[in-house]
Formats: sequence, C-alpha cells, structure tokens
Amino acid sequence: MKKILLAFTLLTTLFITSCSSDEGSGDNNSNSEPISSITIASNASSVDVGTSVILTAVGNNNVGVSSTSTFYVNGNPISGRSYTTTSVGTLDIYATHINSAGTTLTSPTIQVTVNPVINFNKRVLIEDYTGTWCQFCPRVSHAIELVKAQTSDATIVAIHRYNSTIDPFNFSGADVLEDQIGLSGYPTAMLNRSTEWSYPETSTTSINQALNLTSGINPKLGVALETTTSGNTSTVNIKVKFGKNFSNLKLVVYALEDNLIYNQTNSTSYYGGANPIVNFEHDHVLRAVLSSSILGEAITGTINYNSEYSKSFTYTIPSTVNASNVRFVAFVIDSTNAALNSRDAGPNETQTFEIE
Repeated sequence: MKKILLAFTLLTTLFITSCSSDEGSGDNNSNSEPISSITIASNASSVDVGTSVILTAVGNNNVGVSSTSTFYVNGNPISGRSYTTTSVGTLDIYATHINSAGTTLTSPTIQVTVNPVINFNKRVLIEDYTGTWCQFCPRVSHAIELVKAQTSDATIVAIHRYNSTIDPFNFSGADVLEDQIGLSGYPTAMLNRSTEWSYPETSTTSINQALNLTSGINPKLGVALETTTSGNTSTVNIKVKFGKNFSNLKLVVYALEDNLIYNQTNSTSYYGGANPIVNFEHDHVLRAVLSSSILGEAITGTINYNSEYSKSFTYTIPSTVNASNVRFVAFVIDSTNAALNSRDAGPNETQTFEIE
C-alpha cells in the first residue's frame, strides 16, 4: 500500500509540474503550440518626467513573457522592463519576443506621455502639540532645536493646549485638528500633518525621521509669502505655484508669535533639568488661523502645471501680541490631509518660489 501511495504522489507531482506555465517562455498553451503574438502594457499612460515606466509583455495564451522579451523605447532597446523618463514628450514603446519555434514576435506599439514638472525646495512641517504645564514637552522643544541646528528647511508651529487659565498661550481652535489626527496625549508632534514624530523625538533616529522629510524626491508645489505689517495690521499674500497637475488641494495659513517668556514645567533632563524652567522662551506659538479653517480651505481655480494661485489675508494683531515677533506660516495639504510643502515668513518679507 505504501508503494502504491508513493507512486501516486510521484505521478501527481509530475502532472502538476508538467502543467505549470513558465513565465520565461510562455509557449505552453492548450494546444502545445508556440505563442503567435504578444502585447505589452505600461503601469501608466501618462507620467511625470523623472519617474519610471514599468512595462509588461503577455503572450496570446495570457502567459507573461516580460522576462524573456526585449522592450524598445523610441526605437532603442532597454535593459529589463523599467524605463526612467528623462525628457518631456511621447514615448513609443514596443517589445520583441522569440517563441519556442524560434520566431521573433513584435508587439503593437503603445504610447506613454511624459509630462513636464517643476521641482521645488522641500520643507518639513512640524506641528508641536504642547503646553507650558506639560512636564515632558521640553523634550520635543529640544528636538526641534536639534532639527533647526541641522536644517533651515523646517517649518515649526507650536500649538499650545489645555485652557487659558493653565496656559496663557492656549489655542482653543485646535480641537478639530486634534480630532482629525487622533491625538491621545501631550506632547505629540506631527510631521507634515500625516506622521507622528517617533518617541523619543530627541533620538538620532527620530531627528533623522524629520530631516529625511527635507530631502529625497522634491515636491512639485511651491509656496511663497509676501507680508506687510503696519501698526497692528498685517497683510499676508500667499502664492502657490504648481509644478504638475493637481486636484483637491487645501491651504492652511497661520499667524505665530515668537519670544514669549513664561515658566515651563519640566520633568526631563533637558534645559538643565530645572523644574520649572524659569522664563522659558516659547517660540512659533500659534496665535491665529487666517485661512477659513485650521483643516484648510479649498484652493480654487486652475491648479495645473505652471499655474499659480494667490490669496491675501489680513491679520489684525491683538494688543496682547507683539507685532515685531509675529511670523506667518502657509502650507498646502492634499486629499489625505498630508502637507505637500510649507513656508514661513516674518513681517515685511517678500519671498520668491524656491525652484530647484
């Protein structure tokens, strides 16, 4: 009986093996005949310059033959099936494949459009949910200082929470934003409004987490601010330039205040381990949201390649805010609420787009 079972197992294994298709050849169809034609496809029919096109080839028996086909882009063979675009225009792409009978098959030609893009300097937005009462918040304050020591491409916002009795810098309008990110405690810092800054924020790994968001693939969207302050009135003109076609974008605009002196509760070893830290300097403190919502207001009009959007905001500076210490932050978020790029500016500052 054991010999019969063994023989049956071997026959079954041989049957399964003989029926398995080989992606390399693709020539085993139901009639045991060589494939007679191939077609190709790309992962996208329209891509931005600098990105890759991934190609696949399939025989008329629906078996993939990509690994044994040669792809041609604008008449030139490429290595493998991935092609990185380098210039704007239209790619004519086809493939050849030699079947098991030795016949060279040529696919129909497909076209892929390569769109122009504009690259902009990449900045990371750090929104720090903090408080003067928060005993572990100095850890994040120190982490921000470490980031700023290594890059000028960090846009910082300190969102003080609790209430105005406990924290004189409390920003009550942040409730809806905390609900959106699912904030569970303080301190919490969000990177580009989409990723929580990993604990402990002061570690080398976490500092690099923030710094890495200022490098790599450049954003295709830039922000520039023009600010004018006279007396207790500031006019802020926000300009956004689009380096590719976009949809469903929102703009967030903040007014901040620096150099606010107030004692800080501290249960960390930072800042000498003092508790409280007497006359601690609180910077980047959120004072007002100038956009219609802290969650952003829709960017209207044309937001395609090389177009620009602009909108002006007026900030009446309260008597409790020092006009000379006011700064402004603007950033653009996408449909997932992730910040694509950001910028900050002081009073009476005119910026140009940071095109790379």
